[in-house]
Amino acid sequence: MLLTFLLITQKVEIMKHFTVFIPIVFFGLSAHGAATSFEKAHQEVRKVMGDAMSESDLPALVAVGINDKGQRIDYTYGGLSWGKSEPVKTTSIFRIHSMTKLVTSIAAMQLVEQKKLNLDQALDELLPSMTRIPILTTDGRFVKGKEKITLRHLLTHTAGFGYPDGTYKLHPVFDEEGWNFEDFPRQFESGTRFLYGTNTDWVGKLIEKVSGMTLDVYFKKNIFKQLEIKNTHFNVPENAKHRIASMGNRGKGGLSSLREIDGDDVSPNRYPVKKTTNFSGGDGLFSTPDDYTKILQCMLNYGIVDGRRILEKETVEIMMENQIGEISLDPTGWYYDAATCCNFSGLMDKDSKWGLAGMIDNTPKSYGRKSGTLVWGGYRNTYFYIDYQSGIAASIYSQQLPFNHSTTTSPFDKFSELLYKNLRHR
Repeated sequence: MLLTFLLITQKVEIMKHFTVFIPIVFFGLSAHGAATSFEKAHQEVRKVMGDAMSESDLPALVAVGINDKGQRIDYTYGGLSWGKSEPVKTTSIFRIHSMTKLVTSIAAMQLVEQKKLNLDQALDELLPSMTRIPILTTDGRFVKGKEKITLRHLLTHTAGFGYPDGTYKLHPVFDEEGWNFEDFPRQFESGTRFLYGTNTDWVGKLIEKVSGMTLDVYFKKNIFKQLEIKNTHFNVPENAKHRIASMGNRGKGGLSSLREIDGDDVSPNRYPVKKTTNFSGGDGLFSTPDDYTKILQCMLNYGIVDGRRILEKETVEIMMENQIGEISLDPTGWYYDAATCCNFSGLMDKDSKWGLAGMIDNTPKSYGRKSGTLVWGGYRNTYFYIDYQSGIAASIYSQQLPFNHSTTTSPFDKFSELLYKNLRHR
């Protein structure tokens, strides 16, 4: 029986002078079956997503969905630069921020496989600058931690480290002046609570220490080369910077009209002017939807793509398991800055858990996404999920603040409905 390939691209004019390009790839068992099935899927994508985006103030959006059989659906909308006609593409470059964490988790687990790291070893000797950071108690005292900090604690955000712009506003007694440690104080004993923060940045430093490479070099040599990823960087090459998508925010409180920005109090320049030498394991990569989809495909296939294996199947299975036991991720009452980040309502709930590579969503979606799906996203409204039970993974990309905004999450749900209708085979 012949295996056929069909690529259809539809160009659609949408309001506000933006052009939509909807490339959709389908693999089928016969030419006739592929054309019939895929044209139907194409029409649904064009109508549902076109209707959604015609009412949106987003200048650009890219979504990609795949299944474990190699089938793929893409959707692109709008211009790379606001007010410009050049269309955004699946090869356009986005700041993916905390979606970097998945790549760092892969790197760390490679070293675990090589027995260069152990998930439960104390890190006092490898990262003494981290383990000596004291705990800030609720009454403003600093105390030395009694429990060891491990790689498992860092990967699951149970080591006590938060993010400065969120966690520490809950502690007005903390005075940053005169603080001589490499990170802000921890908030609790390791392994006792969950707090999303700089934990994965420390994993990046650990990878550098153990491997003898910078995180940039390690990623390129041990992950990107194997997956044929060529457009994902901490420092975007000069000849590729023109492909970086424009950014926007919604002003004070996150309630104003979306406006384009190019460097302000909360945003870097669209085109970076300086090279970074401090490679963050938690937040720092620029990537394309095409590149990141290769990472998702690899994880969906339990560590292998086209015969190139970067993780063992058993390792990926462990990464997707609940690693925090009964510790709660219920975000009720958590602090967030309404103009920026991070309101987790609707993204996580009391049933959510954390694995070694991201959040485990145990609340099924009406369109078919199953309990146990790996989910996470990035600061500027980029998101992904890997649903192992259904054999489907997807990601979406916009560049706006505040995080977890409905103008990105709602189209992602609509796009996902189409994926589950047309790509699910289980």
